[in-house]
Amino acid sequence: MNYDIEIICNSLLCIAALAGFIYSLIKFFKPKKALYKKMVGCALGCLFIERLYEIVQYVIVGDLPQVFQIGTFGNIGCYMFLFSANYGAIDSLIDDKSDELKKYRLAALAAPLIAVVSAIVILLSPSDPGRKITCAIEELFVGASAYYSLKHLIIPKEYLDFFSGIRAFHAISLVLAVGTTVEDIIWCYQVSVQAIWYIPYAILLFSMLTLAPALERGTKQWRT
Repeated sequence: MNYDIEIICNSLLCIAALAGFIYSLIKFFKPKKALYKKMVGCALGCLFIERLYEIVQYVIVGDLPQVFQIGTFGNIGCYMFLFSANYGAIDSLIDDKSDELKKYRLAALAAPLIAVVSAIVILLSPSDPGRKITCAIEELFVGASAYYSLKHLIIPKEYLDFFSGIRAFHAISLVLAVGTTVEDIIWCYQVSVQAIWYIPYAILLFSMLTLAPALERGTKQWRT
């Protein structure tokens, strides 16, 4: 991809992630606000750090390292926060492990399964071993987070109670995961068609800008 276009696209993503993080700081990081919201804000902060690192690397070095690099922790950190928020904060309140919800738990396994398949596809790419191993590791964290996003999205409203309001947030979280996966794949396969790179960038830009506002709208009925 053209160097100047790469800088512009990453700058837009960095600004979008920063905007989402600042929105989270204003809305979520207040006394007595739910920890769930704060963890989502931290996830956006991780994305901002990841994109900022990439911009610095492109400006100083001209390319990203082909091995495990600091920016990787940004992506992994994002999905760790999303996973921890859903698993630790609300999953036990939504899924009581009853047989009635078993089919939704099984259906949600599609998300980590796709992530594992994506990781295998990445490992089979002609890219440098360091690059593809890094991206494959990212996919494992993406899959773990996406499992809970998908499960909480497809469980019927009657089981969700007031958590039904954040379905749009879960949908956007899945869109974010798709954007990350597509970017990892085309990066490892060294796709040179510039138009194809716009696909994950557009997906990620949309997700970064709308993730926190969707959560805020969906939690208006929460006390915090």
